[in-house]
Amino acid sequence: MKYIIHAGIEIGNPEITNINVLTPEEVNEYRNNGYKCKENAYQLTMGGIRYEVTCLEIWQKGDKEHSLIIPAFLLPRRGYPAFIYAFAINLYSSKPQLGQRKVAEETQKKYGLKTFAHTTVGRAMKALAETLTEAMVIDTEIMEAAAEETEQNEANDNTINNGQFPSVQDTSARREIVKSFFYEKLKSRCEQGFREACDRIAIFWYKLFHKLLMNTAPVFGRKLSIVIQST
Repeated sequence: MKYIIHAGIEIGNPEITNINVLTPEEVNEYRNNGYKCKENAYQLTMGGIRYEVTCLEIWQKGDKEHSLIIPAFLLPRRGYPAFIYAFAINLYSSKPQLGQRKVAEETQKKYGLKTFAHTTVGRAMKALAETLTEAMVIDTEIMEAAAEETEQNEANDNTINNGQFPSVQDTSARREIVKSFFYEKLKSRCEQGFREACDRIAIFWYKLFHKLLMNTAPVFGRKLSIVIQST
Protein backbone atom coordinates (compact mmCIF):
# COMPACT_ATOMS: atom_id res chain seq x y z
CA MET A 1 0.00 0.00 0.00
CA LYS A 2 1.24 3.47 -0.94
CA TYR A 3 0.13 6.55 0.93
CA ILE A 4 -0.83 10.01 -0.23
CA ILE A 5 -0.61 12.23 2.83
CA HIS A 6 -3.14 15.03 2.80
CA ALA A 7 -1.95 17.98 4.91
CA GLY A 8 -4.13 20.55 6.66
CA ILE A 9 -6.97 18.34 7.93
CA GLU A 10 -7.83 18.79 11.59
CA ILE A 11 -9.31 16.58 14.28
CA GLY A 12 -10.54 17.53 17.74
CA ASN A 13 -13.70 19.57 17.18
CA PRO A 14 -16.41 17.66 19.13
CA GLU A 15 -19.03 19.03 16.74
CA ILE A 16 -17.32 17.43 13.74
CA THR A 17 -16.86 13.75 14.50
CA ASN A 18 -17.14 12.53 10.91
CA ILE A 19 -14.09 13.67 8.98
CA ASN A 20 -13.75 13.23 5.23
CA VAL A 21 -10.25 13.53 3.87
CA LEU A 22 -11.54 14.54 0.43
CA THR A 23 -14.51 16.56 -0.69
CA PRO A 24 -17.10 14.93 -3.00
CA GLU A 25 -15.71 17.07 -5.82
CA GLU A 26 -12.19 15.74 -5.24
CA VAL A 27 -13.46 12.15 -5.18
CA ASN A 28 -15.30 12.71 -8.47
CA GLU A 29 -12.15 14.14 -10.00
CA TYR A 30 -10.27 10.94 -9.26
CA ARG A 31 -13.10 8.90 -10.77
CA ASN A 32 -13.21 11.11 -13.86
CA ASN A 33 -9.47 10.54 -14.27
CA GLY A 34 -9.99 6.79 -14.50
CA TYR A 35 -9.33 5.75 -10.90
CA LYS A 36 -11.33 3.12 -9.09
CA CYS A 37 -12.24 4.39 -5.65
CA LYS A 38 -13.09 2.78 -2.35
CA GLU A 39 -13.87 4.52 0.92
CA ASN A 40 -12.15 3.23 4.07
CA ALA A 41 -13.29 4.43 7.50
CA TYR A 42 -11.02 4.55 10.57
CA GLN A 43 -12.01 5.29 14.15
CA LEU A 44 -9.87 7.42 16.45
CA THR A 45 -10.46 8.44 20.06
CA MET A 46 -9.54 11.67 21.82
CA GLY A 47 -11.04 13.57 24.73
CA GLY A 48 -13.64 10.87 25.29
CA ILE A 49 -14.98 11.38 21.77
CA ARG A 50 -14.82 8.87 18.95
CA TYR A 51 -14.06 10.27 15.53
CA GLU A 52 -14.57 8.51 12.22
CA VAL A 53 -12.13 9.42 9.47
CA THR A 54 -13.09 8.45 5.93
CA CYS A 55 -10.16 7.99 3.56
CA LEU A 56 -10.10 7.17 -0.12
CA GLU A 57 -8.30 4.17 -1.56
CA ILE A 58 -7.56 4.63 -5.26
CA TRP A 59 -6.06 2.52 -8.03
CA GLN A 60 -6.03 2.14 -11.77
CA LYS A 61 -5.99 -0.96 -13.92
CA GLY A 62 -2.53 -2.47 -13.90
CA ASP A 63 -1.41 -0.84 -10.65
CA LYS A 64 0.67 -3.19 -8.50
CA GLU A 65 -0.24 -1.23 -5.38
CA HIS A 66 -3.23 0.76 -4.31
CA SER A 67 -2.82 4.24 -2.84
CA LEU A 68 -4.57 5.33 0.34
CA ILE A 69 -5.19 9.04 0.81
CA ILE A 70 -4.91 9.83 4.52
CA PRO A 71 -4.62 12.89 6.75
CA ALA A 72 -1.22 13.42 8.36
CA PHE A 73 -2.58 12.56 11.81
CA LEU A 74 -3.88 9.11 10.83
CA LEU A 75 -2.05 5.86 11.56
CA PRO A 76 -4.32 3.13 10.13
CA ARG A 77 -3.39 0.51 12.72
CA ARG A 78 -3.53 2.74 15.80
CA GLY A 79 -6.39 4.13 17.84
CA TYR A 80 -5.20 7.69 18.53
CA PRO A 81 -4.02 10.55 16.30
CA ALA A 82 -0.30 10.57 15.52
CA PHE A 83 0.33 13.77 17.48
CA ILE A 84 -0.67 12.00 20.71
CA TYR A 85 2.02 9.38 20.20
CA ALA A 86 4.46 12.12 19.20
CA PHE A 87 3.71 13.99 22.43
CA ALA A 88 4.49 10.88 24.50
CA ILE A 89 7.69 10.15 22.61
CA ASN A 90 8.88 13.73 22.80
CA LEU A 91 8.13 13.93 26.53
CA TYR A 92 9.89 10.65 27.27
CA SER A 93 12.98 11.49 25.23
CA SER A 94 13.35 15.03 26.59
CA LYS A 95 12.59 14.38 30.28
CA PRO A 96 15.05 11.77 31.60
CA GLN A 97 13.49 11.88 35.07
CA LEU A 98 10.16 10.53 33.78
CA GLY A 99 9.51 6.83 33.38
CA GLN A 100 7.23 5.19 30.85
CA ARG A 101 4.31 4.92 33.25
CA LYS A 102 4.52 8.61 34.20
CA VAL A 103 4.73 9.65 30.54
CA ALA A 104 1.71 7.49 29.75
CA GLU A 105 -0.20 9.11 32.61
CA GLU A 106 0.71 12.62 31.42
CA THR A 107 -0.33 11.77 27.87
CA GLN A 108 -3.59 10.26 29.04
CA LYS A 109 -4.37 13.35 31.14
CA LYS A 110 -3.45 15.89 28.44
CA TYR A 111 -5.63 14.36 25.74
CA GLY A 112 -8.48 13.03 27.88
CA LEU A 113 -7.86 9.37 27.11
CA LYS A 114 -9.38 6.50 29.06
CA THR A 115 -6.22 4.49 28.59
CA PHE A 116 -2.77 4.88 27.07
CA ALA A 117 -0.41 1.92 27.24
CA HIS A 118 2.93 2.69 28.85
CA THR A 119 4.49 -0.14 26.84
CA THR A 120 3.69 1.83 23.68
CA VAL A 121 6.19 4.51 24.70
CA GLY A 122 9.15 2.18 25.12
CA ARG A 123 8.43 0.13 22.04
CA ALA A 124 7.96 3.22 19.90
CA MET A 125 11.21 4.73 21.22
CA LYS A 126 13.10 1.55 20.39
CA ALA A 127 11.68 1.28 16.87
CA LEU A 128 12.18 4.96 16.05
CA ALA A 129 15.73 4.98 17.41
CA GLU A 130 16.59 1.92 15.32
CA THR A 131 15.13 3.55 12.20
CA LEU A 132 17.12 6.73 12.75
CA THR A 133 20.29 4.79 13.48
CA GLU A 134 19.95 2.68 10.34
CA ALA A 135 19.31 5.81 8.27
CA MET A 136 22.44 7.49 9.72
CA VAL A 137 20.75 10.87 10.01
CA ILE A 138 22.08 11.58 13.49
CA ASP A 139 25.42 12.22 15.17
CA THR A 140 27.91 9.34 14.92
CA GLU A 141 28.82 9.44 18.62
CA ILE A 142 25.17 9.10 19.59
CA MET A 143 24.77 6.13 17.24
CA GLU A 144 27.82 4.42 18.71
CA ALA A 145 26.50 4.96 22.23
CA ALA A 146 23.16 3.49 21.23
CA ALA A 147 24.82 0.44 19.69
CA GLU A 148 26.84 -0.14 22.86
CA GLU A 149 23.72 0.39 24.96
CA THR A 150 21.80 -2.17 22.91
CA GLU A 151 24.52 -4.78 23.34
CA GLN A 152 24.66 -4.24 27.09
CA ASN A 153 20.92 -4.10 27.68
CA GLU A 154 19.24 -6.48 25.23
CA ALA A 155 17.87 -8.46 28.16
CA ASN A 156 16.07 -5.38 29.43
CA ASP A 157 13.93 -5.16 26.33
CA ASN A 158 12.74 -8.70 26.99
CA THR A 159 11.55 -7.88 30.49
CA ILE A 160 8.61 -5.76 29.31
CA ASN A 161 6.31 -8.77 29.33
CA ASN A 162 7.22 -9.35 32.99
CA GLY A 163 6.15 -5.85 33.97
CA GLN A 164 9.70 -4.53 34.24
CA PHE A 165 11.23 -1.77 32.15
CA PRO A 166 14.73 -0.54 31.28
CA SER A 167 16.07 2.10 33.63
CA VAL A 168 16.77 5.70 32.66
CA GLN A 169 20.45 4.82 32.30
CA ASP A 170 19.59 1.84 30.09
CA THR A 171 17.63 4.01 27.64
CA SER A 172 19.72 7.20 27.73
CA ALA A 173 21.29 6.79 24.28
CA ARG A 174 17.99 5.78 22.76
CA ARG A 175 16.32 8.83 24.25
CA GLU A 176 19.10 11.04 22.90
CA ILE A 177 18.67 9.67 19.39
CA VAL A 178 14.94 10.37 19.32
CA LYS A 179 15.35 13.73 21.01
CA SER A 180 17.94 14.80 18.43
CA PHE A 181 15.35 14.26 15.71
CA PHE A 182 12.09 15.33 17.39
CA TYR A 183 12.70 17.89 20.10
CA GLU A 184 13.43 21.09 18.16
CA LYS A 185 10.85 20.20 15.52
CA LEU A 186 8.13 19.82 18.14
CA LYS A 187 9.08 22.84 20.23
CA SER A 188 5.89 24.87 20.16
CA ARG A 189 4.15 26.89 22.87
CA CYS A 190 0.65 26.17 21.60
CA GLU A 191 -1.18 22.95 20.87
CA GLN A 192 -2.09 24.01 17.33
CA GLY A 193 1.54 24.70 16.51
CA PHE A 194 2.51 21.34 17.98
CA ARG A 195 -0.03 19.50 15.84
CA GLU A 196 1.07 21.31 12.70
CA ALA A 197 4.67 20.37 13.47
CA CYS A 198 3.60 16.75 13.92
CA ASP A 199 1.92 16.84 10.50
CA ARG A 200 5.14 18.09 8.92
CA ILE A 201 7.16 15.40 10.67
CA ALA A 202 4.72 12.69 9.56
CA ILE A 203 5.08 13.78 5.94
CA PHE A 204 8.85 14.10 6.18
CA TRP A 205 9.18 10.72 7.92
CA TYR A 206 7.24 8.94 5.19
CA LYS A 207 9.27 10.63 2.49
CA LEU A 208 12.56 9.78 4.19
CA PHE A 209 11.89 6.28 5.53
CA HIS A 210 9.03 5.07 3.29
CA LYS A 211 6.79 4.14 6.21
CA LEU A 212 4.32 5.90 8.46
CA LEU A 213 5.68 7.48 11.60
CA MET A 214 4.39 5.07 14.25
CA ASN A 215 3.71 2.08 12.02
CA THR A 216 7.35 1.21 12.30
CA ALA A 217 7.52 -2.09 10.42
CA PRO A 218 10.05 -1.60 7.59
CA VAL A 219 9.11 -1.86 3.95
CA PHE A 220 11.40 -4.22 2.06
CA GLY A 221 11.87 -4.78 -1.65
CA ARG A 222 10.34 -1.59 -2.96
CA LYS A 223 10.39 2.15 -2.43
CA LEU A 224 7.11 3.89 -1.80
CA SER A 225 6.33 7.23 -3.35
CA ILE A 226 4.83 10.26 -1.64
CA VAL A 227 2.46 12.89 -2.92
CA ILE A 228 1.68 15.80 -0.60
CA GLN A 229 -1.58 17.63 -1.11
CA SER A 230 -2.55 20.80 0.73
CA THR A 231 -6.05 21.89 1.50
